Amino acid sequence: MNWKAILKIQGIILIIIAVSMCLPLAFSIYYASGDALDLLMSIGITLIVGLIFALSFNPDKPLRTREGFVIVSLGWISAAIFGALPFFFNGVFDGNFIDCVFETMSGFTTTGATVLTNIEIVPKGLLFWRSLTHWLGGMGIILLAIIILPALGLSSTQLFRAEVPGPTKDKISPKVKNTAMILWLIYIGLTVMETIMLMFGGMDLFTALCQTFGTLATGGFSTLNASIAGFNSLYIEMVILVFMFLAGTNFALHFFLIQGRLKEVIKNREWQFYVSILVIAILLITFSIFKSELGYNFWTSLRYASFQVVSITTTTGYVTANFELWPVFTKITLVLLMFVGACAGSTGGGMKQIRIMIGGKFAANEIRKITYPNALFSIKIGKEHIKEHVVKNVIAFIILFVGLFAIINLFLTFRGYDIVTSFSASIATLSNIGPGLAKIGAIENYAFFDNISKVVLTFSMLLGRLELYSVIIMVYYLFNPKRIH
Repeated sequence: MNWKAILKIQGIILIIIAVSMCLPLAFSIYYASGDALDLLMSIGITLIVGLIFALSFNPDKPLRTREGFVIVSLGWISAAIFGALPFFFNGVFDGNFIDCVFETMSGFTTTGATVLTNIEIVPKGLLFWRSLTHWLGGMGIILLAIIILPALGLSSTQLFRAEVPGPTKDKISPKVKNTAMILWLIYIGLTVMETIMLMFGGMDLFTALCQTFGTLATGGFSTLNASIAGFNSLYIEMVILVFMFLAGTNFALHFFLIQGRLKEVIKNREWQFYVSILVIAILLITFSIFKSELGYNFWTSLRYASFQVVSITTTTGYVTANFELWPVFTKITLVLLMFVGACAGSTGGGMKQIRIMIGGKFAANEIRKITYPNALFSIKIGKEHIKEHVVKNVIAFIILFVGLFAIINLFLTFRGYDIVTSFSASIATLSNIGPGLAKIGAIENYAFFDNISKVVLTFSMLLGRLELYSVIIMVYYLFNPKRIH
């Protein structure tokens, strides 16, 4: 294992984290919110440790794929630990460092699960840092590091494979560095657009940036206890809904759209499936809550259903209504959407639309093989034949995903939490969504979980963000170092 390269890149990641903290520091000074010293101390510690790692280790071997997985997993853990320092120094979580790491891991993994019981009393600097962790984690700190690595003589290909897993064939550029740069430019462009549009809706720059970070990263951290419902604005809801939809779309398709390749976007089968799922779910939930005893008219039902379906499917987790009060059918539908998730190559979580498509076609083929045992069947997405090793990878991922979900669910019920809370907390963290049902419903939080459960849920968020394999490979190496050379 090339530990020199691993530790050097951890140092680079920490330097990026330290520099990023300067922006919330500026807001803290501007608003005189009283948390500037906490941020300054965090910046100093993170920067010093980052510089020590970055300058002390000089890799003498190229990176291999398995090392890329370890670097990415450790990078997210390092980001969460050092990113938690401002919260710890400020005492916003009463000195509970596990709560600080939980909140920061939730931010970087774009989960949006919170242990804060009153968001609106958090100082401005910390509140901005909390939202900024979403934005950094959404496109990936590693992707940002990839842009820097070639200048240091390090290969970034293995990091890209670990950071952007999943069965997607859309290529932006043959060079990994160029791909990372293009993705970040698109991400920044969308950030600027949404921020400006939200400011037209009456938000100040601080509030608009925080909501934008939560939207484009599909994270869901808001500056209000009531989330987006607290703004009580149809215009703001529609702006956020549109950008959640865009964030849940494969970013390669955004690049194609910029190039004028509209037909490639429209003909993309995963995108078609994504849109179809959203439309069907919106219609089903609209009619369900319209016919319920809640008293909503049709347009109000459509408004709430549209926002919540897009928010849950893209794994953003913003809320405009307390869906815990909705009919059982709607809640089950939302839970199913939590498993599906957004498109591959997006900032969203979940199993991803393309995996659901491949898994469904695989199951259909197996049924057909029973009927026609001598026939040969292949899996196609559009005109493209999916290679056998990709299909195996997808099926293995689905099995692992469901298995880990079941293990986390069993663990939480063993700790004494009710089945609905345990079930929804397991999928909400593993799919990086945030809100769930029962005790972690739309207007609730995760503060009531004990520390051991919070550690497990923190690990669940990391598994979901890195799509399982990176973390599993890292754990495998740590427990079986002699088997990996």
